[in-house]
Amino acid sequence: MRSELKLHRVVSGILVLLLAAFVLLLLRLHPSLVDERLETIASLVLVVAAAAALVTMGMVEETIAFQFGRRHKRELLSYLVLGLISIASGLYLAISQTASLQTVGFFTAPFALLFGLAELRIASHLRHHPGYRRAILSGGLVELGMGVALLFGSRLSNESTAILLGYLAVLSILQLLPFVFFWRRSTPHGGIGRDPNRAEREAP
Repeated sequence: MRSELKLHRVVSGILVLLLAAFVLLLLRLHPSLVDERLETIASLVLVVAAAAALVTMGMVEETIAFQFGRRHKRELLSYLVLGLISIASGLYLAISQTASLQTVGFFTAPFALLFGLAELRIASHLRHHPGYRRAILSGGLVELGMGVALLFGSRLSNESTAILLGYLAVLSILQLLPFVFFWRRSTPHGGIGRDPNRAEREAP
């Protein structure tokens, strides 16, 4: 169980780094998106950065998939499929001559929708932890809303699409950071974040 969680945390950590790098690049290029002379160049740079991030994440997911082995078929299949989709999307953005920020948003939308649905599923299992449940439920609903907006955002301007992508990246980082830095330890009582050796240390 711990080895599985460690692998999930590795993927989440790398995704956080890639998203953070994209947000920093976006903040640096945002002034250029409102300048008609520099808008095309800035958009192209962001498309290339998104393509590189997707391909990198896809390769990581493919590598992690085989670490689970055949005993964990669900994780193996999930990471294989996500990895292939990420690599295919990244390669399309890299070689397409018509790719734009709106195209990046279109390819990013399914990931946001899947992430949002996953959060709603997690929230449904946290009835005994209302605080965590509300936070995860709210994040999932916002992710779904942004995913829908990006999926049908072909008429959005480059600046609006970039801002929406930036907000989605920041929200995803905030959702993933607790998982990256928080190691869930379960006890016979099913407590969250409790040390399994605590009962042994406290025993008389």
